[in-house]
Order: sequence, then structure tokens, then C-alpha cells
Amino acid sequence: MLGLGGALLHVWNHALFKSLLFLSAGSVIHAVGTREIDLLGGLAKTMPRTAVLFLIGAVAICGLPPLNGFVSELLIYLGLFKTLGLKGSPGWPIAAFAAPALALMGVLAAACFAKVFGAVFLGAARSEHAQQGHEAPVMMIGPMGILATCCAAIGLLPVLVAPSLEEAAEAWSVAGPEQPLRSMAPLGWISVAAATLIALAVAIGVFLRQRLRSGEVASTLTWDCGFAAPSPRMQYTSSSFAQMLVDLFAWALLPRRHEHRPQGLFPQEADFHTHVPETVLDCGIGPSFAWAARFFIRFRVLQRGSLQVYLLYIFATLIFLLVWS
Repeated sequence: MLGLGGALLHVWNHALFKSLLFLSAGSVIHAVGTREIDLLGGLAKTMPRTAVLFLIGAVAICGLPPLNGFVSELLIYLGLFKTLGLKGSPGWPIAAFAAPALALMGVLAAACFAKVFGAVFLGAARSEHAQQGHEAPVMMIGPMGILATCCAAIGLLPVLVAPSLEEAAEAWSVAGPEQPLRSMAPLGWISVAAATLIALAVAIGVFLRQRLRSGEVASTLTWDCGFAAPSPRMQYTSSSFAQMLVDLFAWALLPRRHEHRPQGLFPQEADFHTHVPETVLDCGIGPSFAWAARFFIRFRVLQRGSLQVYLLYIFATLIFLLVWS
């Protein structure tokens, strides 16, 4: 019940927060006209609503409280731990592998979306594309707001979806009726913890806002490593943030580096650029689809554009099936 219910809820949750993230990404691309993350930055100032909605989707997909991704992943974890407690269960080896694998995926997701949100929405604009950013229209913000509300509602009140999960899990289960999901998972305490966390975050936000209003705010440059004229391009980029992970998996990602180091006592020009090719797309999916296209194009001769010929194909197929059966 726990594992199946958590898996079903996770599918629903993915439909919510992935749609929210895709729509948020579309709003950013619509506003700035580029997909290069390293050319963006500072969009939280010009696109505050999109930034908040993207942050909600990012927190949800990382499985962090108080949103819906945390609820479904918690149910899956509880199901895995329950299976691990049954040493004679045939699913014990799978649970022993799945639990740490799920934890690893959560860590990688958190690192990924911390990188994306920081590089796109925080800091200063790194290019003219980012400087021309503007908030998305209401017709784009509205659907994202609905999806974000659904993510928050499931995270705050998971007990509302428990009956549907129980009904679906019992229909799929071969073991017959089990204990109600509400008695196997602390759904009530999840609601209390989520509400407490949201209230605490709101209180801290109000406190900081009042402090900023009552005091003087000074704006200055961060440490510039001794450069006399730093530029926004010298900020941490998404590539910089992910460098450790890229180096760790360099054997699979095959990163490419282009650099022109500063020379002399008074260097004038320097350049550094890294690029991670789409290994799976360029070396796997792309060539496979290209081969399939070259193979199936030979069957284009069957596409005559005549209704009579297509009816003949259907008749021949029926005759073949009758003879074969």
C-alpha cells in the first residue's frame, strides 16, 4: 500500500511540478530570447512572480517539505523501509538498492535546481538578453499559479488524496485489502509540520522585510579577486556551480574546456569557457533516430496517395491475419 500509493502520488506530482517548471522555463525564454543559462541572471528583479513559481516547482521536484514531492517520496521511503524490515521478502534486494538510489537522485536534483535557480534568477544580469527580461503576461502566470497551488495543497493536506490512493492501490494490489494509508503514514503530522514550516518562513520574511525598511541598505561589489573592473560575467555561472559534479562524472559527460589565460603583469584579455556535450543525445538517441529514418524511408514507396491502394492494404492484412490465425 505504501509503495504503490507513493508511486501513484509521485506520478500525479510529476504531472504538476514538471508542468510548472516547463511553463516557467517557457516564460523565461519568452522574456529573454535565449536558452543559455550562463547568459542569464538577476531575473528575480524583473520577473518576481515567475521566480517564485519556479522556486515552488524546484522545491517540489527535489522532494523537500512542505510541498507535494516530499509527501510522495516519504510514502515511497516508508514502503522501502517496511520491505527492508522483512528479511524473507522477495522484494528485499530491490528495496536495499532502491532506497539509496532514491536518496542519491534527491541529492542530484537539489544540486541541479539550486544551480538553475541561482544562475537564472539571482545575482546580476550577465548579458543584454537578461537585461531585457520582463514579467510574463497574466495568461502565462495564471496556469503556473494553479499548478503551484496544487503542489502546495497536496503538501499541506495529503489526507485529501489518501482515499483516492487507497482505492487505486487496492485495485492494483494482488494481496487484497490492506490497512488504510492514513494509518500507515503520518499524514496528519505532515500537515502540521508543513504548516509550521510555512508559518516560520513567512515570519522570517516579514521580520527581514521590516529590518530592511527600518535600516540603511548599502550596495557594494563583492570581492573581485583583485580585478579593477569586474563585470557581471565574472559571477558564478551554472557551469561553475556544477564543476565538481561534472569532474566527478567526466568519464561519461566528456566536458570540453576552452581557455585563454591572462599573460604578463598587466593582462588585457582572458577567456574561459566550458561546454558539456549532449552525450546521450549526440552519441545515442540522435544516431539511432537517423539510422531508423534511413531504414524506414525505404517503405515510402508504399505511400501511393490513393484510397483504393490503402483499402487494398487493409484487405490484404485481414486475409493474412485470417490465414495466420
